Amino acid sequence: MTSPRPARSVASLVAELLDRGLDDAELREATKQVAQTAASRELLTRSTFIFRLGPEWLGLPSSVVDEVVETRAIHTLPHRREGVMRGLVNVRGQLTICLALEQLFQSSTPASPVRARQSVLSRRLVVVAMQGHRLAFEADEVHGSHRFDPDSLRSVPATVAKSVASFTTDLLPWRDHTVGLLDAELLFHALGRRLG
Repeated sequence: MTSPRPARSVASLVAELLDRGLDDAELREATKQVAQTAASRELLTRSTFIFRLGPEWLGLPSSVVDEVVETRAIHTLPHRREGVMRGLVNVRGQLTICLALEQLFQSSTPASPVRARQSVLSRRLVVVAMQGHRLAFEADEVHGSHRFDPDSLRSVPATVAKSVASFTTDLLPWRDHTVGLLDAELLFHALGRRLG
């Protein structure tokens, strides 16, 4: 009469499971999944920084966004109480011009009291840098960088009459929103004219 085989440890069973080879069907399926993932990553060739100003979701090229920080005191300048320049903010010891982009876009849609409270909690200071200039603006909400397939972009309809449309190159479907992708060079040029 033979004695019963000793029980195998869990570690040896796991090692045996991990050491076994894949059969042909499993290998084909794994290869297919890796190829699909690689192909979808290749499509996501552009990146935009998504933020909200009032009711509008907007995007700037991620390359121009320097940093996002908590909001801070804005020091107004004499004789500059109106227009696109809100004042100066201290960002890591450097005085930076803080802009009112909504003035440039002429978006003055009033927020509901609930939305206004949420906005105060989620508001951030976005610092952008381009052509040697650093500027900041307050965003009501910040999503951050988002990679996308350029083929998913839609044209801006000619019927859109809002001022923001003149700075928008394309529309990007994102979640349940449409993000207006801004032309950073045109935006900086317009800001330079207004600040000068």
